[in-house]
Amino acid sequence: MLDSSIHVEEKREIHLLDYWRLIWRGRWTVLSIFVIVVTLVAIGTFTQKPVYRAAATVEIVPTSRKVSPVADVAELGTASYGWFAEERYFNTQYEIIKSRDVSTRVFDKLDLYNHPRFKGQNDPISGLVRMIEVEPVKDTGIVEVSLEGTQPEEVATWVNAIADAYVNRNMDQASQMTSQAVSALLREIAPLKERLEDTQTKSFDFAEKANLYVPENQQKMTNERMSSLQSQLTESQVKRAQIESLLHETEEVSSRGGSYDSIQQIGNDPVIVDLHREKVQLERELEKLLVTYKDKHIRVLEKQSELDKINQKITAEANRVIDGLRTQLALLRDQEARLAHSYDQTKEESLQVNRKASSFQLVQGEATEAKRIYDLINTRVKEITLSSSLLANNLRILDRASVPTVPVKPRSLLNMAIGVMLGLFLGVGTVFFMDYIDNTIRTSEDVEHFLKLNLLAVVPRQGEEAGHAVREAYQTLRTSLLFSRKTKGTNTVLVTSAGPQEGKTSTIVNVARTLATAGEKVMVLDCDLRRPAVHQRLNLSRDGGITNYILASEGDDWRTYARATDLPSLYAITSGPLPPNPADVFGHERFQGLLKELRQHFDWIFIDSPPVVSLADAMILASLSDMVTFVVKHNENDREMIRRCVTNVRRVNPNIIGAVLNNVDIQSSRYYNDYYYVGYYYYGESSPKKGRKRPSSGGGPAGVSEPDSPARIGRSVG
Repeated sequence: MLDSSIHVEEKREIHLLDYWRLIWRGRWTVLSIFVIVVTLVAIGTFTQKPVYRAAATVEIVPTSRKVSPVADVAELGTASYGWFAEERYFNTQYEIIKSRDVSTRVFDKLDLYNHPRFKGQNDPISGLVRMIEVEPVKDTGIVEVSLEGTQPEEVATWVNAIADAYVNRNMDQASQMTSQAVSALLREIAPLKERLEDTQTKSFDFAEKANLYVPENQQKMTNERMSSLQSQLTESQVKRAQIESLLHETEEVSSRGGSYDSIQQIGNDPVIVDLHREKVQLERELEKLLVTYKDKHIRVLEKQSELDKINQKITAEANRVIDGLRTQLALLRDQEARLAHSYDQTKEESLQVNRKASSFQLVQGEATEAKRIYDLINTRVKEITLSSSLLANNLRILDRASVPTVPVKPRSLLNMAIGVMLGLFLGVGTVFFMDYIDNTIRTSEDVEHFLKLNLLAVVPRQGEEAGHAVREAYQTLRTSLLFSRKTKGTNTVLVTSAGPQEGKTSTIVNVARTLATAGEKVMVLDCDLRRPAVHQRLNLSRDGGITNYILASEGDDWRTYARATDLPSLYAITSGPLPPNPADVFGHERFQGLLKELRQHFDWIFIDSPPVVSLADAMILASLSDMVTFVVKHNENDREMIRRCVTNVRRVNPNIIGAVLNNVDIQSSRYYNDYYYVGYYYYGESSPKKGRKRPSSGGGPAGVSEPDSPARIGRSVG
């Protein structure tokens, strides 16, 4: 059997030529959509009324021009500095230009309420607002205000009126804001003056009656002392916590029987470091002695004694360090208690100082605040009064709109170019979308990688120009079958499909003819007991077939039911009468015995079965066959359904040798080049002309003779 790892090709990468072939197959769809879109665009373009556009430019200065550095309540320009503030200010101005306030001023000035364009509308002002277009000039403070309309004189007049209304509105708003600010401040300053006089009198009377003396530096000194004590107390607490943690760690090491050397504060002690260095030197000397002498030698024992003394010194020094830490911890605890006591005393002293000063500060602070507010408002009134006489508008009209002479719409060339591009994109996109939603088997990669089957052959769609390609396809299928057969005895091939009308019977008849022409003895069994068709393809009678043999007596010979065809080595057993339950026929012992006897007399046995989907017949036949072949009709059935059918058959017979991709349109598929070169090699560059008949060969589907007698069949296969 041909190894599947050899038979299955590597997955082919998508080439640009594949996209072109897909577009070429859908060329009529692309052309139809292209014509419809271009026609609609042309109708819309050439029936549109000319539209004119008038524009005026306005200069916007983000900061108002000030003659003197006085307070600004007129809100001319942005109130803050920076890119974000200016960007926000400009965006606000663009929206003001398109506001109802500006449009209302234009309506009042030009009396547009009775204009035919706006008369009769529920909200005519909104109609003008929707017409206004604002376009800022990049990297400048200039903005272009424009309108579009069918009357050039009107749009020019309206644009200029909008620019005037916008600039004048800015100045009117500034004057109004200034007047309102001055009036509000004057109303507020009178009661503030009376309040200032009352608070100052109260503060003087309170200090005189209470005979209050509070040194200002006393409170400051107390606070500084408290801060110093707090810092010392915190530092002492931190050190105590560190030493307690260290002593706790030494206790854990001692409880585990470990060495204090693992503790950094003990291990880094200079004395212990020196002792460790001496210990390392002694250990090296001891190792050298052990190389020469035994463990009980006097020199080894002396060196071991020195090493033990060093270890004792290290332990004693570590205990000394730990005792020092305990002493330091006791001192820190005593210091912490004294600092806490001093801090509490200082805190009480500070509280007394604050209590004495709070009453006077309350009265004095109220008077100070009243004076500060009065002075601030008084200064503000003077500044606003001065700025009101120096107001300068930060907006001005740079260029007024002129009457347009050339329409801006419709742009015929641009619209047609867009229509052409849109038509092409929609057409091509539709073709690709239709190809995307197509969930059928179309290519050999679909068979090999999705169905996990070897591709045995690709059979083109029947036609006069594809005759030689069809014959070559069945020759390829014959070769695949020969290589797929394990031994000569495994010769029963079930040809089935996932759904109906996929070409099972045609495939069986044609490949059987191809094998019979090559001298092989071939038997075709029509086991499709629901819609049999083998007798029609071979021009035989359906009567006296498989069902008759199953119901016949035990001594009845199968040769009685075999029918000869126009080829001497090709025989067939038709279906016979259709039973009510075909599955029972294939489960009968006589049918299994029939297959056993046919294997002994024929080189190939082809079984035509019903579709796999929703029928048990094909599953029973698959379990009785040596090999299973699927016929998949090109671009027909859902590939997920086919995959499920293949999986179901593989459960009962894992020897599925592959699939035949049937009814492929080689003119529109990617297989066209392969079959073109095959035809060129065998038949010349041009295909056979229409009306010219080719002589039929023994391997072709045509040319069926009358069936032979049972005696002739017995002599041929006996």
